[in-house]
Amino acid sequence: MENKNHSAPTGPRASTPSLRILLAEDDRSVADGFRTILQNAGYNVVGVAYNGVEAVEKTAELNPNMILMDIKMPLLDGLEAARQINNIPGQNIIPIILVTAYAEKHLVEKAKGRGVLGYLVKPVHVDDLVPAIEMAQSIAQTINALEGVVENLSEELEARKLLERAKGILMKHLSVDEATAMRMMQKESRRQRIKLKELARAIIASHSVLS
Repeated sequence: MENKNHSAPTGPRASTPSLRILLAEDDRSVADGFRTILQNAGYNVVGVAYNGVEAVEKTAELNPNMILMDIKMPLLDGLEAARQINNIPGQNIIPIILVTAYAEKHLVEKAKGRGVLGYLVKPVHVDDLVPAIEMAQSIAQTINALEGVVENLSEELEARKLLERAKGILMKHLSVDEATAMRMMQKESRRQRIKLKELARAIIASHSVLS
């Protein structure tokens, strides 16, 4: 850890100071140095984990926006901790920056797909750390936004498929055209105060039981 002056920031300042950062570092003196650098740069350090298991637990407890994590930690290494942290379906990616004493390319490869969006080699200086945090945060925001778009598109496609099936059932059994079947569904949806997709799912389920 390289930091010549803990009393005042000597490098770039945080452009996203609202970031809640969790530190995961088993060496307490190194963790204290990171905390000082981050706080001097304007970030909010919400907690420190001293092993991988604690990193996973404190992530769930403190809900950080960013994690700065050493790769080699007791109980659970940083790579496995990263996998567990970002392995919850439907959860936004929590950006993780890994810190190691060596430039180990095979670890970088293993880190892919685990929410790891940065990689720093010790000693880490504020001039390297702050830009890495800002870049990781920007990438994470883009990834999470794109995943939200994909999820919405998937839901819309599913809803359309359900509506088409339900309309087909009504058209066949009530001998009505497509427009009439759609109006009937819209009216019933308003009457029951439920979404069209849920009504369509109920129509399909009822048809499956009766057929």
